[in-house]
Amino acid sequence: MNLMRNLLIRTKTFVKTLSTAGKMDDMSAFRISYNPKEPMDIDNLPSKDPMELFDLWFKEISSSEEVREPNAMTLATCNRKCEPSARMVLLKGYDSAGFRFFTDYDGRKGQELAENSNVALVLYWRPFHRQVRVEGTTEKLSPEECDQYFHSRPHGSQLAASASNQSTILPSYQVLIDKYAQLQEQYPTDSDVVPRPQNWGGYLVKPKAIEFWEGHTNRLHRRLLFSREKSEDEHVKAGLNGWHYCVLSP
Repeated sequence: MNLMRNLLIRTKTFVKTLSTAGKMDDMSAFRISYNPKEPMDIDNLPSKDPMELFDLWFKEISSSEEVREPNAMTLATCNRKCEPSARMVLLKGYDSAGFRFFTDYDGRKGQELAENSNVALVLYWRPFHRQVRVEGTTEKLSPEECDQYFHSRPHGSQLAASASNQSTILPSYQVLIDKYAQLQEQYPTDSDVVPRPQNWGGYLVKPKAIEFWEGHTNRLHRRLLFSREKSEDEHVKAGLNGWHYCVLSP
């Protein structure tokens, strides 16, 4: 009863605060000035291949202590009804072929990827006022590559992947803890080989478009779009390795 009463009091206080502060969506005061450390020189790009440019950005940002998880990214998927969903995941590799991440194939995102392979990624690095947007399609990684990455993970993470049936309803959190404890007894040390669950593995995102965004003052942001699609527009330039690029209005 006390818990419910406290919840009602907090709710009334929150509603009262909103009514005195104005509209619920009034966030006009939430603003910052964008001043990138080293502005992107669009006219003198260090590379005209977006994967090489991404590599330069990522290495610069990952070497900075200001960004603790430079590989954190939003993954947006869509089911066969074109209903979208998004969540944060970790980028676990990239090369000229695309971007890699790992997950449970039977979880919600795995099921949606089985229905619709189109995805979007966003990596945002606030201290640098930069973000990278990716649009593309996915394909599963080979079992060998999945095994290699799975066994590179911390022992506890391997056990957790085996204990959890991602996105399924739990009778209680204790059920998960008990299952994890059982696996700990079965594989007690780091030297014990935990079998990779067959429903756990990785995906390769093969990019069709990659956009580099950099925040600037007065909303004069810089946007550079690379695409696999050719264009007759005279302002679309030829890049490297089958890519084409252009500058977009902010």
